[in-house]
Amino acid sequence: MSLCIKRLDVVDSTNRYARDEADNLWVNGKDIVAVTATHQTAGRGQRGNVWQSQSGNNLLMSILLRPGSALEVANQFMLSQAAALSIHAAMKCYGIETRLKWPNDIYVGGCKLAGILVELDYSGAFVEQAIVGIGLNVNQTEFPPMDRVPVSMKKLLGKDIPVEDVLRDVLCLFNRYYGELRWGCKETISAEYSELLLGFGERRKYVDAEGAFTAVMEGVEPSGHLLLRRSDGTLSHYAFKEVEQLL
Repeated sequence: MSLCIKRLDVVDSTNRYARDEADNLWVNGKDIVAVTATHQTAGRGQRGNVWQSQSGNNLLMSILLRPGSALEVANQFMLSQAAALSIHAAMKCYGIETRLKWPNDIYVGGCKLAGILVELDYSGAFVEQAIVGIGLNVNQTEFPPMDRVPVSMKKLLGKDIPVEDVLRDVLCLFNRYYGELRWGCKETISAEYSELLLGFGERRKYVDAEGAFTAVMEGVEPSGHLLLRRSDGTLSHYAFKEVEQLL
């Protein structure tokens, strides 16, 4: 599959830029258009959080896709899975073992290394356009206070890593997983994602609108709903923001 890259110096948000400039960015004959920036002034994360990043030290990228009939709305979470697996595989090349935290975070131990933000536009039963935002801590070593303890590749490896190399590796692997998705290998992607999912098949603590409880994670539906089996045997389905896993 073919791709092109748009490089920016400073932008408020690569996701916002990709959305506003989508028609100008899209190149006929390309399957993937990536927008990357040295610095973001208003990067966004999941749950309305701000993604804070030191200039030039991290991978800040949004991937513009137009899957059309290759991706049904019912299977929309496959894009998040493909992105997460791409980051996991890229980090493995550097000797970093990661785990995936539903819905869109990449962890090493109890620390967050990367986050994913997916924005979708629909046309009937299909995803007409998708923007997959990726923020990955590469060389940043000092972080502002936040609820999730951050970590970076440099803190893990003890050396600087060229951000351009990480960009190349993540895009190369995303190209592979996105290709598998388009070719119909959805079960393979889902199975690989589940194997790396924090808490999969384990009894852990969660909290929802009614309070804390324990449950066994049985997987994630293609739509993105988390499946939790409670102690009484009840199977609960949770959408984004409806439940939080307590690490």
